[in-house]
Amino acid sequence: MQFWKVESIGNDFVLIHLSDLENVEGAPSADFQLASLAVQMCDRKFGIGGDGLLAVEKSDTGIVLRMFNPDGTEDFCGNGIRCAALHAQQEGWVATSFTVTHLGREVAVQIGDDGCIATTLPPASYDPDKVPLIGRRIFNETVWSGMDSGMPLSLFGSGLTTGSTHVIIPTAQLPDDDTFQSVSPKIEHDEKFPERTSVIWSQEIESNVLQIRIWERGVGETLGCGTGSAAAAIDYLRRKNRGGRVEVRNPGGTVFVTAETWESPILIEGSAHVVYKGRFRNTATP
Repeated sequence: MQFWKVESIGNDFVLIHLSDLENVEGAPSADFQLASLAVQMCDRKFGIGGDGLLAVEKSDTGIVLRMFNPDGTEDFCGNGIRCAALHAQQEGWVATSFTVTHLGREVAVQIGDDGCIATTLPPASYDPDKVPLIGRRIFNETVWSGMDSGMPLSLFGSGLTTGSTHVIIPTAQLPDDDTFQSVSPKIEHDEKFPERTSVIWSQEIESNVLQIRIWERGVGETLGCGTGSAAAAIDYLRRKNRGGRVEVRNPGGTVFVTAETWESPILIEGSAHVVYKGRFRNTATP
């Protein structure tokens, strides 16, 4: 099957067309094929390598997108939306304004002449049922307590969703490698988060400028996260009790997040690129 390697702010994906999945008698279901292909194709040693698998098809209003993490779990992905949108335009499926249908959400997309891709996400939510989070909502308070290098550690932050679950930890300095690699997976698998959570460590560089370090659920450390950037910006604006435009510097690149208030729809502006394309044998089918 044909694939494209795509990336946005260092968040890299393998992209395929849903129509290329085997649809013959006796073949596994599309869900099984996609989960299996995500594990195979995203493997950085024996596959193509990527932070996830994007599967796209044309629709009446734009495109439909499904995204699977390297462990085979399905998720919502902001950077994936930008990558899929660019691919759809290059394939001639869409013009410059269209809709991406992704995991039950309708995301408006606008591609500018300069290559900037603007996407509008629904408002963020701290509602425990939507995050999801077991217990009461968490905003700017203790989000995790445990041991780090034999010492007790309590972290303040928030739990919210911008389409995908995130814990935002505002910090004066981003964590060193030992703390990041030790604590982040513990928070990801904390029992308060029944579907696990991504962990975004966020440092305010100056007013309206954040530097983040990302631990993505089902992936590990990544260079970029669109929904995580949105969550960090919205949580920042909520703590500042205002709206605005926030520059969010990911390790792999920068996006700009704008919201009138923290309860408003979220505009994310960034870029995406096709790195190369090739062919892959689908061993998820007989």
